[in-house]
This record gives sequence, C-alpha cells and structure tokens, in this order.
Amino acid sequence: MLSTTVSMWLGICFVGIGIAAVILQAWLWSFPMVPDPDGPDPNGKSTAPPFWTAAHRILGLFFVLIYVVMMIEMVPRLWEYQIELPARTVMHACMGIVIGVLLVVKIGIIRWFQHFGQSLPSIGLGILICTIILATLSIPFALQAHDFGSLSNPDNLARVKAKMASLGYTTEEAEELTSERSLSMGRDVLTQKCKMCHDMRKVLNKPRTPEKWLKVVRSMARKPTMGEPITDDDIPRVTAYLVAISPALVQSKRERTTPVTPPLGNEEAAKAGQTPTASGETASDDQPSKKIDVESLTKEKALFEERCSDCHEIDTVAEYAQGETREKWPVVVQQMIDDEEAEISDEERAKIIQYLEARYP
Repeated sequence: MLSTTVSMWLGICFVGIGIAAVILQAWLWSFPMVPDPDGPDPNGKSTAPPFWTAAHRILGLFFVLIYVVMMIEMVPRLWEYQIELPARTVMHACMGIVIGVLLVVKIGIIRWFQHFGQSLPSIGLGILICTIILATLSIPFALQAHDFGSLSNPDNLARVKAKMASLGYTTEEAEELTSERSLSMGRDVLTQKCKMCHDMRKVLNKPRTPEKWLKVVRSMARKPTMGEPITDDDIPRVTAYLVAISPALVQSKRERTTPVTPPLGNEEAAKAGQTPTASGETASDDQPSKKIDVESLTKEKALFEERCSDCHEIDTVAEYAQGETREKWPVVVQQMIDDEEAEISDEERAKIIQYLEARYP
C-alpha cells in the first residue's frame, strides 16, 4: 500500500505530465502531414521534429505507468470499503475509469486503427479534462493533509505531548509520537485504514478530547474489517495525530456554525438591556460588571488551560472573545459540555467561567 505522501506526489506528477503531453501534442499537430503510401497510417506521415515526437511518446509512457500504479492502489481498496462511498469518492473513481477507457482507445488507434488518427487530439483533450477533474477532487485535500505547518508549531506540539502524557504514555513516548515522522504515520493510518469503514467527513466533523479519541481508536481497532486492521502500534500514532488536528477541527466547525456578530455599541447595548462601561464592556442592568483580579485566579487559569486545551489552542480563546461580553461565557462553556462532550464537572465549569469572565470581560 502506497503512503499518502507517495500517492500525493504521484498525483501531482500525473497532472503535470498530462498537461505537458497535451500541450506538446497540440504543437506537434500543427505540422502538416505528407503522403506516405507505404506507411501504416493512411492519413500520411507527420513532418513534426522526430525529437519532440519521441519526447511526447516518453511523456505518454510515464503517464500510463503512473496511471497503472494508481489503479493498482485504488481498485482493490474500492472492494474493501465497508460504507456507502461518498459522492467525491464515486466521482474520483469514475474519472479514473474514464481515463483508462480513453487511454485504451488512444493506444488502440495508434497501434492498430490509424485511420481514426484524426480523433487523437480530441481524445488527448478528453484525457486531460478527466485528469484535471481527478486532481481537483484529490490533490487539494492531500496537500492540506500534508500541511504540518499548524500542527508542528511548538505550542501545539507541547500541547499534544502533555495530552499524550496524561493518557499514560511516558515522556519519551510522547516525544516520539509528536515527531513529524510519527504524525505522518498517524495520518496514514487515518486516511488508509480508518476510512475503510468511515467517511472522513464524519470522523473529523466532531472534535473530541484526547481521552475520547483514544477510546474511539481502541474501539475501532477491535472491530473486524475487510481491509488491513489497526495494530497496537497504530493506536497511539493515530491518536496523537487526531489530538494534534483537533484545534483546526474546532476552528473549522466554529467558522461553519457560528454567525459573526459585531460588538454592541452604546445604542445597541441599551436596546439589549445592557449598560456600556467606560472601558467598552457591557453588563446587564441586574448584574453589574465586577472587577476581578485575574492574577489571583491561578488555580482557575490552570484548570482552564488543562481542560480547554484538549480541543483548543489557548491563544484562539482571545480571538473568539472579540466583540463578546462576559455574559456569553457561561453559554460557551455549557455548549462545549453539551455539544462537544467536554469532560468538565459542575465545579470545574464554575471555576473556568470565573476565569474567563475575568480574563476576557
């Protein structure tokens, strides 16, 4: 089974070679044909430069070789899927099949049915269109999956190390699990093994705490599968990768579901029953704004960082707080408990809200 890295680069080469071959083909067909009574092609013989004709054939050979390798990788996996294929995967498979049919037709014309030679440019263009569609359906997602820029920043790696240590892994194991090599292996497990039974959109649509990710992965590893099973070595690697991408999943989900609301001005605050303060804060008429010394809330701050960093990068909280008032924090924390299944007790909830109201009023 090819790694996602190899598959990604093969796909990029596939598109690049396809574009180069079609452009070269268009240029070669601009040269006139001359009669060739003894030749195999009844349309005659091209006057195009032999060197560039040979270059076009070499590009075509590499294109076919990459296609065969990718089909050897893709077709068996279609039989292993234990879910109804999502629309993107179906379209991806259809484009792959159409390219194969067009390649067989083109090779057949070149080798045995030269009297259809005038149709070769149209067939080449059809192959290119299908290749572009195929690439559009796969390469952007592959590039996004390989973007370790946000995953491997020091703050996120430190967070993942701490979370893996809290799951019972040693410091040395947590260090190894957050290496780029291990994160890459965890991503491969997710994209190659997990999606045999799950649509990736369903897997990644619901961010989870590290404890729940580990529980889910262990549960999946015990289930029977038609494909390659998740091994004991795979479990911590894919868990670390899921923990690493959780902040991005939370951010993506929030952008999809949370409407953007501008901060209330004095007039809007008055209409909403809130009293604007000199610092720009607002407070309800029956619950005036309280000034709390943030520095004194050391335990509350530590609890906030421990619990909320399960799914968030702490720095994103300040971004989320823009334009909001302190009355919003109880709603936000409760939403994390109800919708995201954050493991926060009632006592911890009160302390976290107290810190958030003081730190981000």
